[in-house]
Amino acid sequence: MIIYGTKATLLKTEHVLQKCLSCGDPTLYISVYSRYAHIFWLPFFPIGKTGASVCTNCRQTLQLKQMPESYKVDYNNIKEQTKIPLWHFSGLFVIGIGIVAIIYSDKQKKEKVAKYILAPKTNDIFEIRLKDNAFTTLKVKRVAGDTVYFAANKYQTNQFSGLSDLSKKGDADYETELTGILKATLINMNTKDEIIDIDRD
Repeated sequence: MIIYGTKATLLKTEHVLQKCLSCGDPTLYISVYSRYAHIFWLPFFPIGKTGASVCTNCRQTLQLKQMPESYKVDYNNIKEQTKIPLWHFSGLFVIGIGIVAIIYSDKQKKEKVAKYILAPKTNDIFEIRLKDNAFTTLKVKRVAGDTVYFAANKYQTNQFSGLSDLSKKGDADYETELTGILKATLINMNTKDEIIDIDRD
């Protein structure tokens, strides 16, 4: 269940030279609030400012839409002097950091795959993207010159997340007949994003 909504936080409160509409006392304060959207109570972005006035003598409180024009003039002056705090963008920062981390991780994985293809080792497991959104794994059994000999996994998955389960399967789940693939072909497969990852113990 996603909990989302809007909240407000106090930005600034100032005493203004106005008299209370209720008691006539000059002890009137106007506050400016910043409203923000949140998901799981984490602020994502501000959605505007609002305000309220309060008389410290009689405690009459007026929301922005209830204020007379003279109060609103003071409210607008105070609002112009207040800045929205950066933490109201916390959710966007978290998402941004997550995107950067994913991009960096993907770059690191691509560099690792390119390196492993040039120097494959016995028991390396290649995670392969097949046609029709199917996935499987190939296990390196031996390397002879520019040819890598693989045992193909007997099983496939139609979900990317299922590759981790296939990678953990033992030799019994791989074919006994080996298939030789040139390193040049593997490099070409990698440029086409057909090699997703290479696991090495």
